[in-house]
Amino acid sequence: MTHSRLSALGLLLAVLFCFQTAHAQQTNSLNDNQAAADAALRDKAYKLLDSLSEQLSSLQSAENRARLGSNIAESTWAHDEKRARDLFALVADDIKLGLQQSKEQPDSRDIFEVFRKLRQDNVERIAKHDPALALTFLKETLPAIIEASPRRPDGEVPIELMRAEHEEELRLATKIGPRNAEVAVQLARQSLDQGLSDELLMLLIRLSSKNREQTQLLYKDIVQKVRDNDFNTYYPSIAFATQLVQHFTPPAADEATYRELIDVMLAKAIAKGCAARSVEREEQETICVYIGALVPLMEKYNPAQARRLRGWAPQDREYRSDVTQSYSELNYLYENGTVDEVLALRSKYPALDSEILRRAVAKAAAEGDIERAQKLASTSSGSSEAQQFLNEQLEVFNLSETKLDEELAKAEKEWAKVSPPERAERLLLAADFFAVGNRKFSLKLLDRANGMVDVFAPGERQTRFQIALALIYCLVNDERGFSLMESLLPKLNELVAAAAKIDGYDMHYLRDGEWNMTGAGSIGNLLTMLANNAGSFAWCDFDRAVSLAAQFERAEIRMMAQLKLAQGILAGRRKPFQSGPVY
Repeated sequence: MTHSRLSALGLLLAVLFCFQTAHAQQTNSLNDNQAAADAALRDKAYKLLDSLSEQLSSLQSAENRARLGSNIAESTWAHDEKRARDLFALVADDIKLGLQQSKEQPDSRDIFEVFRKLRQDNVERIAKHDPALALTFLKETLPAIIEASPRRPDGEVPIELMRAEHEEELRLATKIGPRNAEVAVQLARQSLDQGLSDELLMLLIRLSSKNREQTQLLYKDIVQKVRDNDFNTYYPSIAFATQLVQHFTPPAADEATYRELIDVMLAKAIAKGCAARSVEREEQETICVYIGALVPLMEKYNPAQARRLRGWAPQDREYRSDVTQSYSELNYLYENGTVDEVLALRSKYPALDSEILRRAVAKAAAEGDIERAQKLASTSSGSSEAQQFLNEQLEVFNLSETKLDEELAKAEKEWAKVSPPERAERLLLAADFFAVGNRKFSLKLLDRANGMVDVFAPGERQTRFQIALALIYCLVNDERGFSLMESLLPKLNELVAAAAKIDGYDMHYLRDGEWNMTGAGSIGNLLTMLANNAGSFAWCDFDRAVSLAAQFERAEIRMMAQLKLAQGILAGRRKPFQSGPVY
């Protein structure tokens, strides 16, 4: 069930996909007693992680050892950095071992991809703490990746794999760039041997406001690569080069180097025959069209040569080359950057001020910084419509209990048009959203949903609904959450045991004799749902949740469940009106 399916629920459930805030009386900081209790819970979580790390060697599967070890290492870094580093080293060994063993398996290609993904996840986790170590991890595991890689008919490593490695290096560079420009530039320079990529442009843009010196060094290397590049051999290069001219301009770009880039692009276009209005070959025309789009901009720097390409220039003289990139940059920073980085775009793209502010409000709210979201919304200097829209999104959260009941009644009239199971799921999703910020209203929704379990036919959907009920009851600190899960756990054990018996018939539930943690199949989906929401149980009663997880019969599932409980505590309490991943 996705949030998009709730678009017709009216004002009540509009909160599920709008900006998030909370009632003022519910935003008081934790008192000293609560803070002390939370600190004690964190100590328990770290002790549990220490215990789990000592059990890793008991697992048979290199994949499971790597998966659990990586999670434990990331979670314990702030608490015990040395232990975390040691665990990441063991994870690297298990990934190399798993890749080596994959060559002997009948489904070797699938296993290879699993370990590639594990490797990527580890690189990103390590990069949050130590970019240099992330780079070392990437390089140390590369020979194992190449050795285990499926081969082309001629026995060579697929070029797609090396390009993927190039893109992985650039993703790493982009993530660590704001924190360590030197390492980011080092990675980007190395990646130039594999070609030009859109990630390079984002890296330049992100670095330019953080470290001008390193940015200019990388920029000069990229321009030299463009000079040396034959656009015929790798088509994306011409697209990248034109975007570089359009979207990385002075003063962010060094003006002398920028002029050099303009001259290089003009020379390449003229060499391809673009000074004529028509060309003979399709690849020539492609290059002429791309570079011709830059003519209005290039005329400012080299008017004499740019005029020779006017026949390929856009006919619309009001053509705005920055529109596409401004949205690309905004989308990128909304997903990967900080609220401050999103807000910095307001001075760079004033025409998008209202949209940038709207995204910043949404990002602050999604991160649980409700106070900042409200302050940002109140500073809107855009149109009256934009301000009104922002205010409406915030006002919906200040509805009184009476008004909430009225809106619920309206919503339930709309829900009469959908099936009973969907009505029940909508009640649950609303209960989840209000669980932390308005316990009383959430319980009202939960109790209605609890009476609708029988509208589901026995099967995965009903079990998912029951698990969701249990975790939301725990969110509102209601004992019924654990009672539900205690009744469901034997059933989950039976399902896991049955799946193990039919392993290989419809799918592979096991690997190396242990449960496959990739979440395959309906049973894997149920376990993943529990893992994603473990914090709800952990914060309700950590000791009881750990004991409940200990009832999983398979050791690897038990360890993963307890790991997720510890991570739930370390991630902190859920913020008021912050929707969780129930479905």
